[in-house]
Amino acid sequence: MTMTLTDLAPEEKWRALQDELQERFGLNADIEDGEGKRLFGTTWGNDLCRAIRDDEKGFSSICVTAGQMFTHLLKQGEPFSEECDAGMMRVAVPIKKDGEIIGSVGGCGLMPADGEIDPFTIGMMSDVTEETVEKRSPDVRVADEDRVKEIQDYIQKRVDEIIG
Repeated sequence: MTMTLTDLAPEEKWRALQDELQERFGLNADIEDGEGKRLFGTTWGNDLCRAIRDDEKGFSSICVTAGQMFTHLLKQGEPFSEECDAGMMRVAVPIKKDGEIIGSVGGCGLMPADGEIDPFTIGMMSDVTEETVEKRSPDVRVADEDRVKEIQDYIQKRVDEIIG
């Protein structure tokens, strides 16, 4: 039988960590199982990602394809950060038990320090207007390499505390 995150710690602890990451780092935080499925939905860190995800075309062309890539990276078993086509990034740390990846903790919706949110590209890949992108972008937090490493280290520390 495959081990799950809730075999390691109660659901409440994972939910609390998800909320903590959203509040502390501005992530669209989530806890995922070993197949990349969210256990508790998403806590929104910014309005732009929510607009993209709520848009059927944006969801399928940006969020779904990014999710597939992120799941592939997760299976490599190392912490990662990777950009989606909207110009934002996901930061995640896999959770392993006895060498098996049983889930991940992290989130998306941060803009790389050397990147930019491109309203034109988002508009081409979704039905979200450039005006909406501009209006919903101000709360997207920026993260440089040091911040990404800080987030990954924090996640690992908290996961270790939760699972012992």
